[in-house]
Amino acid sequence: MTSRREGPPIRVEVDPPTLLDALERHRARLLGSLEALDAAAWAAPSRCTAWPVADVVAHIRWGTDVGLELVRRVGAGSGERVFATFDPTATPEAELAPLRGIDPAEHLAVIRTGTERILAAARGLAARGVEGEADTPLGWVPWPLAVNHLLWDSWLHERDVLVPLGGAPEPDPLEVHLVGSYQLVILGAVLSRFGATATVDLRLEGACGGAHRLRVGDGVAVDHPVEPPGEQGCIRGDAVAVIEAMSGRGELAGLARGPAEMLTVGGLLGRRLAGK
Repeated sequence: MTSRREGPPIRVEVDPPTLLDALERHRARLLGSLEALDAAAWAAPSRCTAWPVADVVAHIRWGTDVGLELVRRVGAGSGERVFATFDPTATPEAELAPLRGIDPAEHLAVIRTGTERILAAARGLAARGVEGEADTPLGWVPWPLAVNHLLWDSWLHERDVLVPLGGAPEPDPLEVHLVGSYQLVILGAVLSRFGATATVDLRLEGACGGAHRLRVGDGVAVDHPVEPPGEQGCIRGDAVAVIEAMSGRGELAGLARGPAEMLTVGGLLGRRLAGK
């Protein structure tokens, strides 16, 4: 397969059936939680600045629509880009504008139907052994990574909505593993664009813990060593807290332990996403 990707390759092992099963369980749980919200909860603030709960859910709807389009294009072998002009701040806000004020029940119906169609189409790609690429905010990547992006975004926004409402679910170890790995993929892509060479080791602790290693050089690679370097050589902290901080929900240096320079590198993406 000829890659359309511009820049260093991204290498990370993702098992499509496992990923798709995790996305299906996550979305079922998310929709169940959202269907239980009353009018006051829909209008309540979320952790996303200036976005109440209804806006975050509308954003998830938009992401679902985009995810379905990406999977369809992979199946058709399309080389047309979706994210050619994507801006991480301006684009989500622009796409949200026409969705504001719509009945929340409509958002949930679109998310449910769109998720079912994504899962069916992606499982078809996996069953046929399709190895095509999908366009994402990171550029062209193997299509399972585009689905992993959807899980990462949806997982974070589930917590953005439910944590302030006091109803956050118990973290699922497989979801945390997939989201944590993808978090490093995004960090690696950002570092690569700056021409950086780096290795970032994470030891995520707690019930959802595990080891992750990011290497940035002639490409971006994420793997899972049996044991990363000792205490002085890696970032250590609660799995969910570290992932959230690396996504702009908190300061990594205040939530994790590790060498100052590694905490600085690890917190780069979170600072960018938080607009700092």
